[in-house]
Amino acid sequence: MKAVIFDMDGVIVDTNPHHRAAWREYYQRNGKTLSDSDFIQYVSGKHNNDIVAHLFAGQTLTPEETLRLAHEKEALFRDIYRPVITPVPGLIDFLKTLKTAGIHTAVATSAPVENLNFVIEALGLNAYFDALLNESMVSHPKPDPEIYQKAMTMLGVDPADSVIFEDSMTGIQAAKASGARVVGVATTQTPDELRPFVDDVIRDFSEMSLDRAQQLVNVF
Repeated sequence: MKAVIFDMDGVIVDTNPHHRAAWREYYQRNGKTLSDSDFIQYVSGKHNNDIVAHLFAGQTLTPEETLRLAHEKEALFRDIYRPVITPVPGLIDFLKTLKTAGIHTAVATSAPVENLNFVIEALGLNAYFDALLNESMVSHPKPDPEIYQKAMTMLGVDPADSVIFEDSMTGIQAAKASGARVVGVATTQTPDELRPFVDDVIRDFSEMSLDRAQQLVNVF
């Protein structure tokens, strides 16, 4: 194993309850409701453009309007999450282990750069990552594998030498399509829901070790 790539929401930070709260409030401001099942189907792991299109279904929005609406929601999310931001348990120790072992690392998120910078800076994670990729760096969002392919190119590694951590089905599809091994992080869905679609499942990084990750690529 030469590289480990992390999604952000639901992997580095368990933001989904806070994203759900922000989207629910944003939906309410626009006269709609967002159930937990709708969150999983229409929001979790989806690109903001797709979420905004669902929220304003039947309306014609310009790209500029879509971007503005998405930015409004993300600013609301950061206000909600800022007082309670915390890494997924075990993450920092795992990142330290990867760093010591000389394993390349990256974050590859569908979130806007403002959210990525907010999380990385608030948790002091800059030193642990060799590359940081956000939504603006790709033309095709997840489930397209472009962002993971680009991350591996930036790190100079092959899919066969890479492990990706993801939590959403959309992200897992992207990660699997990239050719890397995939670990499901059960923050958004249960381990049993994730297990058929990934190579390994953890509840958080307290269950992950360098050896366990290394074994995933050794089966090639």
